[in-house]
Parts: sequence; C-alpha cells; structure tokens
Amino acid sequence: MSFNLTYGLLFEVTLLHNYFLNSGEDTYEGMSTDNKKKMLQKFDSDSFATITPTVETATQLKNYKMAFKPTKTGFRVYIKVIENQETTPFISVPADLKLDFKIVINDYQFENYTNLEFVLNQMFLFSNTKPETEPGTFKYIPNFSDNILISDDYLISEETTSIFLSKLHPQERQDIFGIISLTMKADNNPKNIIDDGLGTMLSPNFKLHFDNRKTLWRYIDRKADSHIDTKTAKPLTYSGFVELDPVNDFNPSESPTSTYPNPSVKSITKIGSDYYSEIFI
Repeated sequence: MSFNLTYGLLFEVTLLHNYFLNSGEDTYEGMSTDNKKKMLQKFDSDSFATITPTVETATQLKNYKMAFKPTKTGFRVYIKVIENQETTPFISVPADLKLDFKIVINDYQFENYTNLEFVLNQMFLFSNTKPETEPGTFKYIPNFSDNILISDDYLISEETTSIFLSKLHPQERQDIFGIISLTMKADNNPKNIIDDGLGTMLSPNFKLHFDNRKTLWRYIDRKADSHIDTKTAKPLTYSGFVELDPVNDFNPSESPTSTYPNPSVKSITKIGSDYYSEIFI
C-alpha cells in the first residue's frame, strides 16, 4: 500500500509590533483594512527578532515529520498528513509533545521603542501551558483573535527562567529575550493544537503583538543650558509624524510659531518611572 503524503498546517505564530505598524498617532488597530494591508506589506518581524527552534525541538520536528517555516510575520509549523485526511498527521502526535522556540532580539534599539521592562535574569515566556513554578496569575500566549498586547505580565520568575535555560544546550543560552513554548494539549481548549480525542490538527494561530513605547519628549538647548518637556508622553513610530502644538503640549506654553522635530529612538533616558526622548536643538 502506498500513501501520497502532503503537509498541513499544525500551528502558526504571528508577531506584530506597533512601532512599525502605527503611523504617528494613527494606530494600526484604528486603520482601515486597506491601510492595514499597506502597513503589513512593509512589515517584517526579522527587523527586530529572530525565532528558531531549540536544538531539542529541531530533533522533535524531524522525528514527527514537521517543518519549521519562517514568515514575514513570524513562523508556521507544518506536519505531514495523509491525502484526503488533511487534518490527520501521518505520525500520531502525543498530547504532551512540547515544542520550544527561542526569541533573540537582533535590533539593539528594540528596548527603546518597545513598551516593556527588561529585567536581569528574567525572560519572557509565551506558552499555552503554565509551568509549575509560576503562579495562578500566569498569562497564556494570546490567540490571534485576542485583542491583547504583550506586557510585563509575560515576564516569568528567575526560578522558571533558570529551569528553561537549563534545558537548553550551552551555546543556546546567550541573548535570549524569550521562549515560545507550545504543547499539543494546552491547559485550556481554545489553545489546543491537537484535538485530544481525535488526534486531528486544530491549526491555531497564536499572536505576539508588541506595543510601541511612548515617551516624554525633551528638547534640550545646549547653548542656553535649558530644556522643555512635553506635558504628556508621545508615541514613537517608524512611520508618520506627530505634530506638536507649542501652546498646548508644553508647560509653560511655547510660541505658536515654533516647530519641533520628532525624536529618533536612539536617545532615550529613564528618570524615575518616566522615559524621555532627548532632542538637541
């Protein structure tokens, strides 16, 4: 008996980032469908992150006839299925099979334009199962349909971080921002990858949607040894322009004829709990 083998989608992970998708003060979520498509056409998650299977996961992918395929917005994992049974894997996948993928940041300015705190000895975990060492408040990886932005709630404890890192090969442990850890049977049904009863593929799409950082904009006059700050934090975006109102955006008000450039993401400083973008004029 012969089988005609093909691949079916096991699951997908989508990465989005508002720094690249927003335009000035216009948010991606508030854009028309056409404008969203235009922004996505220019978007490439490789501009800020690289995702790869761990060494152990690469072996599991091979054993279960799976294929890891990067995309412009993340990655997909495919698995061999039998023709005319497109949701049934050719090799039965156990419910407890766990696949881990490393996230390494490849843009040194990522921390400047991403609305997250970066804590020493703690990494981010995006998973559909809760580690035993994490509390009941553990945040699960969002589904694509969830209107959820990645926050500091996805930081895991030093203990859990140490456990995950200890399972990696020594050469894999450097510069890890986070791990995507997906088990075929999740802690709750909407995040399952395989139907536990039938063994068929559910092909979910998970989403990591990062928010852009907003900063107070500080204009520094070196000659006068003085500075002025915006009253409220303004968004940092790769595209578009934020128009400042000299009368209402500063305290005290500035001349209505004054113009102020938008900052780059290169010069950011944290004072107390506030982030400032520094612009020298």
